[in-house]
Order: sequence, then C-alpha cells, then structure tokens
Amino acid sequence: MEGRARSRVRRHGCKVLLALLATGCQSVMPTSGNDPVSRELMPRIGLSLRQEYTPDAKPVMPSGVCPAEALTEDQAVAVALWNNARYIESLTDLGVAKGDLIQAHLLPNPELVYFPPVDFRSFKYLFDLQLEAFWLRGLRTEVAEYEAGRAAERLAQSALDLMRDARQAHADVLLAKERLRIAGEAVKIRKRIAELAKHRLEAGDIAPQEAATANIDALQAEQDAARIAVDLPIAEERLRNLLGLGATRDPINVVSTGTLPDAAFDADALAAEAMATRPDALAAQSFIAASESRLRLSKLSWIRVLFIGDATSGKDNHVFGPGFRITVPIFNWNQGAVARAEAEAARACRLLETVRQQVVLDVQRSYRQYRQAADELTYLRTKVRPEVESSIRRTQKAYEQGNVNYLLVLEATRQLLDSYTREAQLEADLRRAWAELERSVGRSLVRPEEMKP
Repeated sequence: MEGRARSRVRRHGCKVLLALLATGCQSVMPTSGNDPVSRELMPRIGLSLRQEYTPDAKPVMPSGVCPAEALTEDQAVAVALWNNARYIESLTDLGVAKGDLIQAHLLPNPELVYFPPVDFRSFKYLFDLQLEAFWLRGLRTEVAEYEAGRAAERLAQSALDLMRDARQAHADVLLAKERLRIAGEAVKIRKRIAELAKHRLEAGDIAPQEAATANIDALQAEQDAARIAVDLPIAEERLRNLLGLGATRDPINVVSTGTLPDAAFDADALAAEAMATRPDALAAQSFIAASESRLRLSKLSWIRVLFIGDATSGKDNHVFGPGFRITVPIFNWNQGAVARAEAEAARACRLLETVRQQVVLDVQRSYRQYRQAADELTYLRTKVRPEVESSIRRTQKAYEQGNVNYLLVLEATRQLLDSYTREAQLEADLRRAWAELERSVGRSLVRPEEMKP
C-alpha cells in the first residue's frame, strides 16, 4: 500500500510539473518591424514607415519620389519618415518595448541541485520551480503590453512632429526662393529707374545728385540680392538634414503643390478630437493603465511559492517526493514598491491632464495663427497689391514724363517690393501654421487632391 501511495504521489507530481511546463512553453509572437507605428500613421497622414533599416546605408526613396526632379510637401514628409536619422534612432524604443514584452511572457527555469554520494553520506537531488511566476505572469504581461503600446504612440507623435518640421522646412525653402526672385525683380525695377534718371539727366531735367541717388539705390538692390541668395542654401541644408539627405549632395528641387485652402474649422471641436485621439494623449492613457497594473503587481510580487521535488538514496532505493516553500509575510509586504507604484499612478493621472491642456493650447493657438495668416494674405492680395501695382505704374510713367520727383518714385517702389515680400512671408506663415495645426490635431485635415490649384 505504501508503495502504491508513493507511486500515485510521483505520478501526480509529474502531471502537475508537465502542466506547468506546458504553460510556460507558450511563446509570444511579437509584431515584426515597425507595424504598430505604421498602423497609427496610415489613417492619420496616409504614410507608413520602412520595415527594415540598414546601418550606413544610402537614403531610400519612397516609390515615385525623386527629389532632384520635384519635391512637394507630402513627398518631403515621406522621405523624412523613411530617412531622418534622429527618428530612425528613436524607433529602437519599439524594439526595447518588444523585448520587455517577450521577457514578461517568459517563466523562470527550474533549478536542479544534486549531491553525489560520498563516504558516510548518500546521494541526494532536488529541483524547485517558482509557482508564483505562473500566477503573476498575466500582470507582468499586461504591464509590458501597455508600455509597448505607449512606446508606439510616442513614436507616432514623434512622426507627427517630424511631419510638421519637414513641412515647415519645405515652406522655408519656398520662401527663400521667392525672396530671391523678388530681390531679382527689385534689381530690375531699380535699374530701370536708374536708366530713366540717366536719360533725364542727359536731357537736363534733373540734377546729377538725383541721378546718382537712383544709381546708388540700384547698386544697393544688387547687394541685397546677393545677401538674400545666401539664405536659400541655408534653408535647403536644414531641409536636407530633416530628410536624412545631408550626407548626399544630390540636388533637390523644392516645388509648391498650390495654395492652401482658406478653410474654417470649429477650433473647440478640433481640440476635443485631439484630446481623444492624438498619440501623446493616447500614450498618457496607456501610462495610466500600465501604472495601475504595476500597482496591482507590486502588491502581489512579495509572494514566493516554490514547488520542490527531492529524493534521497536509501538502503535499497530512493523515493521522489514533492514539497512546497512559501514566503511568510511577517516583515516585508513590499511596502516601498507599493508606495512608489501609487506615486507613479498618481503622476500618470496628472500627466494626462497636463497633456490635455497642452493639446488644447496647441490646437487653439495654431488655428488662430492659421486664420490670421489666411486673412492677412487674402486682404493683401485683394486690396493692397492691386493698389500698389497701379500706383507704381502711374508713378514710373509720371517720372518718365518729368511730372514727379525721384523721392515719390522711390517710395512707390519700396511699397511694391514690400508688398511682394509680405505676400511671400504670409504664404510661408500660412503653410507653417497649417503644418502646426495638422500636428496639433494629430491628422491631415485635407488631402492633397482637395487643395486648390
């Protein structure tokens, strides 16, 4: 009877051990590549990330993109997401989070102890297995899953920040090119005025000092054009850096896809949408969930339950027998870790409120900046510029006929050039504000085909 009882104990112990090991052999299947971030970005901006990155490789262009031929705003964003060095570096955070998730699924290996027989001592062996690891694995996995989701959301928000930076750098290059064109126009206009002054001097209609003033003004316009010409390569270098093309010196041809729409939105509705859907707000919510799970885990992680199986040799044979070792919580209930987890949970809740307030500020501010630039640009194009262009034509014709002095011509020319420069600056401000508004909301507000030609 005693032998059969021992046999039943051994069989039951082996079944329990096999069941536990089978549970522990379940493996996690992590998402490959950058799929979590791409799934976040695709419905937001219609773009995804590369799946593989090779160190020291040349920049990889998305399909249909050739910066040397033409580089639009959307193409600049796509190139930046694929090649920006700082963003590619940050994508390793996703791999770290995946590693933590895999580690949370794993179970500790059983440990084996063996004492060989020596004089006056029989051999002995035992092994132990941490049973609490099976119980707590669900909580550990839950924390790791929330942290992995949080990492993906933060990387999606970083992608939105990069999208904004690329669009604004693209707008800066367009502004530099337009300012250079306006500077060239200024040189032509002032040279033409200088020629008129020369003819009037030869005709005896003006004094030499007035002709000299016109000539000096033309020379200063050339000097200003040479200075403005330096701004263009500087703006292009910043764009190259954001696109990850700084090491390559292939030419890039930045082009505009058209005028942005004069759109009106409900800023409060956009802010409410952003608070609910923007990646950094979702990351803050994941932080709260992870903190709550971590708090529950800290209240239980003091538990230690070991399954022990051992056997000692006897006169004729040895008997395998199960046993357990359990921690008795007399002194240590993991109070310090619990207090820390409670503080982190409180901080997570406060962080969410901080992020929400920042979201509201971002949306309201960027929308008002966009409306300001749009309204100013419309006013300048419909009222200021037509009047200035008409005035310069009348003034130049009157100066050619000798009906006005040079100071009036100079003032009219300055007003014309200032209006051109102001229009270019407002166009760039409008694009920068639009890029900031889309980043603040967390998605593209209009698609390229909806933009006015």
